[in-house]
Amino acid sequence: MPLMNYYEEYNAKTIKPILQRIKMKSALEYWSSDELPVAKYTWVYGPKKPRDQFRAKEFTPIDVGLDSLVKNNLVKLLDPVEINHVDDVEKLSDEADAYIIGDMEDWLTDEEILEAIARKGKPLIAEWDNWGYSVHGRLSRFRLNRFKNVKYIIPMGHEDIYRLISALRAIRFLRHLRIIYVGEYPPRSVTVPKELSLRDVEKKFGVKFYKINFDEYMETIKSIPSEEAEKIANEWIKKYVVDEKLRTEMTEYAKIYLGIKKLLSKYNANSLTLECPGLPDIKYVPCNAFSLLLDEGIPVGCEADIPALLTMSLLMAAAGDSAFMGNLNENVTHWDIEHNIVTINHDVVPPSYGCPNCKYFIKDYHNMGRGTTSYTELPIRLRVTLAGMHWNMDKIWATTGETIWTYDAIHCRITVGIKVENAKRVSREAFGHHIVLVRGDHVETLKIIADLLGLEFVNL
Repeated sequence: MPLMNYYEEYNAKTIKPILQRIKMKSALEYWSSDELPVAKYTWVYGPKKPRDQFRAKEFTPIDVGLDSLVKNNLVKLLDPVEINHVDDVEKLSDEADAYIIGDMEDWLTDEEILEAIARKGKPLIAEWDNWGYSVHGRLSRFRLNRFKNVKYIIPMGHEDIYRLISALRAIRFLRHLRIIYVGEYPPRSVTVPKELSLRDVEKKFGVKFYKINFDEYMETIKSIPSEEAEKIANEWIKKYVVDEKLRTEMTEYAKIYLGIKKLLSKYNANSLTLECPGLPDIKYVPCNAFSLLLDEGIPVGCEADIPALLTMSLLMAAAGDSAFMGNLNENVTHWDIEHNIVTINHDVVPPSYGCPNCKYFIKDYHNMGRGTTSYTELPIRLRVTLAGMHWNMDKIWATTGETIWTYDAIHCRITVGIKVENAKRVSREAFGHHIVLVRGDHVETLKIIADLLGLEFVNL
């Protein structure tokens, strides 16, 4: 069996969080001592609380117990680690994305052990039942919050569990994000603080950059065998609506798609961004290739906009879905904003976003007769999340809305109208050069992600 490429192993659509259970002596075990006769004979061995017993037997319509999550392939679970003294903490896996602390198992544990667990720097989750509730979790917070930067999470219901899994999935993907950066830094079409280098971004988010020049990008594209590219081009012509003036050059455009994949394999990467304004030839714009790669779970970003790419990567992994980015309120009208409609406008849209029975078009770039861009109509009333990251990369915003219409704007092909609660507020307060659109409502999940990353969160 051939080895997977890095972008297949660490893919935004398929990555799963890894959890590990910490087993410590529970409060009940401490209380069963002969030194605590009241606790032993009443709390531990006395009559069980009737409504606790009733709660344990209640049938849940949605089982989010840990065993069920593993069975449904939503998480990976490592072997539990029993901790009786400080040295045992080193047995915990650094590969885990979070540790689960058993019910009442930290209440009477030595402070030294808890402090060692906190120093591992992983989120700590109070054990939950199959309903997703951690009934006693709040009492653990009083002890665990003493330790610096501890992220202690107390689930209360199945929605909390699903959001938490999505957030941990996004964080895991971010920690394994390897980005090919094509072009000059800082980019020449988006704002970047002068003091923020690629190395600074690596340190802050745990990502890795591979910076290459345009020559390597174009030479890689040219190196793709024509027969290999022709096969892809013919598939596109059969599957999509390809502009007539582009058909004779489709083999060359297919080389862009295959060339990007070749670069990803060469650098063991799973993401790419390109400073497209600096390309020497319109022919090499990657818009259509980006559209297709996004549906394959590979975050690819326009104009070397790193904050937008990071936002996209987080949302794709959280949602297990493709996403795309664009300019906020380009091709907008006063009437739109007056009626709480904002617009997203760019040249990239994944084919999967097309409405049922809608065609997917491959058109030229900005009506220039060359280069390939994408267009399709999105479903009406599709619930979406819009989000953006500040160029200082210290805060993130999000809101939800519904798609109202899609329009071929030629200059940046696709414009999507989204009805939001307050278009004027979004238009005034949203930050970041480009913003990201993803299907579904992921605002609360993004709030968890921001907290885990130490970013300020703004709900618009």
